[in-house]
Amino acid sequence: MIDLIDGVKYRKICSLVCLFWVFVSVSAWALEDAEIPVDAPQDAIMASAEEVQAMLRWASAAFCEGLEVRGGEERPSFMTAAMPFSFVYDGVSSAELLKDWRHSVETKETPGRVVHTAAWTDPKTGLRITAVVTVFTRYAAADWLLFFENTGAQDTPIIENVQALDVRLRTGYGRKQVVLHRLTGDVCGEQSFLPLETVVEVDKPVEFAPTGGRPSNGAFPFFNVRYGEEGVFTAIGWSGQWAARLNRESAGPVRLQAGMERTHFKLHPGERVRSPRILVMPWKGEMAAGHNRFRRLLLFEYAPRLNGRPLRLPLGAQCFDRYSRTVPEWATEAGQLRAVRATHDFGCDTYWFDAAWFEGGFPDGVGNWFCKPRSFPNGLKPLGDASHALGLKFLVWFEPERVVDGTQIAREHPEFVFGNGKERLFKLSDPAARRWLTEMLSERIREFGIDVYRNDFNIDPLEFWRAADSPDRQGITEIRYVEGHYAMWDELRRRHPGLWIDNCSSGGRRIDLETLSRSVTLWRSDTGCAPGHADWDQTQALGLSQYVPLYTTCAWEPKAYVLRSAATGGLIVQFDYLNETFPMAEEQAAIAEIKENQKYWYGDFYPLTQAAIGPDVLAAWQLHRADLDAGMVLAFRRSACPISVLKTNLHGLKEEGRYVVEFVDEARARQSRTLTGRQLRDLELRLPERGTSLLVRYHRLDQ
Repeated sequence: MIDLIDGVKYRKICSLVCLFWVFVSVSAWALEDAEIPVDAPQDAIMASAEEVQAMLRWASAAFCEGLEVRGGEERPSFMTAAMPFSFVYDGVSSAELLKDWRHSVETKETPGRVVHTAAWTDPKTGLRITAVVTVFTRYAAADWLLFFENTGAQDTPIIENVQALDVRLRTGYGRKQVVLHRLTGDVCGEQSFLPLETVVEVDKPVEFAPTGGRPSNGAFPFFNVRYGEEGVFTAIGWSGQWAARLNRESAGPVRLQAGMERTHFKLHPGERVRSPRILVMPWKGEMAAGHNRFRRLLLFEYAPRLNGRPLRLPLGAQCFDRYSRTVPEWATEAGQLRAVRATHDFGCDTYWFDAAWFEGGFPDGVGNWFCKPRSFPNGLKPLGDASHALGLKFLVWFEPERVVDGTQIAREHPEFVFGNGKERLFKLSDPAARRWLTEMLSERIREFGIDVYRNDFNIDPLEFWRAADSPDRQGITEIRYVEGHYAMWDELRRRHPGLWIDNCSSGGRRIDLETLSRSVTLWRSDTGCAPGHADWDQTQALGLSQYVPLYTTCAWEPKAYVLRSAATGGLIVQFDYLNETFPMAEEQAAIAEIKENQKYWYGDFYPLTQAAIGPDVLAAWQLHRADLDAGMVLAFRRSACPISVLKTNLHGLKEEGRYVVEFVDEARARQSRTLTGRQLRDLELRLPERGTSLLVRYHRLDQ
């Protein structure tokens, strides 16, 4: 056992030494691109050869043959291999129809992937269903996307109840529990991203969906269905109103379905629409290892890359919530040039200018995407230039899909918006409107010198979509909107190589597989819009990190407990730098510590406690880089927590290896020891005082 408190005097001395050391070397620990892994290590977390072959057989049987694979050891996986999607066409189920339609398959192999393109065509009406299926061979996972196309000369009959995912899971023993593991999604409160467990009982369906058409608004499109020591991770790629359903049959198997919540439409001649994207990854053994294989899959096969590596998350500074309503001169060119300098002096790498630059301000000016002429007579280019001169990236906030009555878009292009109330929705479903908006945003990115385009979305679109549909075209507006959303982001990234997209939607309400492949979530919840939520930040980290590898949030003060609760592979700060008493040295120490920790967030994540709400909780987690044999542990004793010692069960360590272990307490005083992997694995973490945190870093000494 290690006692980290050797007296108030010693701790103060260590703190002063730490602050001085940080002040003279504030940028020494900046994360270098070379410290970000290019690919996942090949270790026990990755899929075995047997698992890979099973998934390859499953995908071939499900999409290329359309037949169930049966028998003993040849069964392909946890899922049966009947057709893994379904729909109803002219009143008849796809299971009955597709066996008689023309079927063709093309297969291509690339390093790490096998891609099948399977098509079924109705000889009577010309409806063609195309499935593009990717098997990730290192992960034993499969991704597919469906397209529905009318190749005939007449409107199709009604296509309805499209389930992009429709599989039966082999959960045959009726008394053995099936448990659905999921998150709440973002609700802008203490329950945001809180893990939930639901037992799927026989003939008691479990249904869940987001609210209002934003995919992680109160529900989360990533989940895990567990049956004993095996299960299947599922992700839905649909930035709209998806829905999922599990129903356990009396004999034991579970039917798992997911797709758009409402589909009932005909297609015109030549018309083509897409479905939600589906990703499934079966797993066996330890569930934590399954979670980390899934995290690696998202990090190395889906997350945006720059210079051949996953994005290096920013350390950004912005004070919109702190100053925009209380310090008028802050939102001017002179005020923001001072903010650029403060961002640099903090030791941050990204200057963030949020919703304070356009005519009318936030929220009433949303739809006026031009600068306030008095406050920014030269536009935002001087801010971009100043940022780049100091080595900072420049991030600027937009909310292009919400249009407030009386703004420029509402006045000059009413044909581009849905609705006629105070708040309206831009028609990304209209190609002409989308092209206009893309051109405008592209010009602002070029003109201002933007490195990170922040796309916020503070409106529920579902009512607008459904009001625009005719009875025989239900779901079409949503489909076209979502397709337009992806097309706009893809075009902006194509035109501006190296551009990042920050995905915000009243916080983290637009997180799904498709947005994560095009963007990063730098503001995981609007709980970051006010101080005092460090405990909520811990809960969010314990939940969201089990599925999503790259995201950040905001901290309002440099106190270790606050910063450590919020920081991930990046961090956004709203420090009170205009206050003459602001503790700059403490802030620089905080930023230096976060920089030193960044690289571990590109590794595996292990909760050491359950995610829970309330002030009486002890919260802790571990991050481990298997490729470096190094990692860190963060532990938090909340304000009313009676527990002062946590016994750990650390992961990934070599028992006989020798590790240098550094302990950093709440005052950022450091102590180091050398321990074996066996000793470190069973380490006791001591937090003698309530409302404090402990950071432990370790790296292998004898590699």
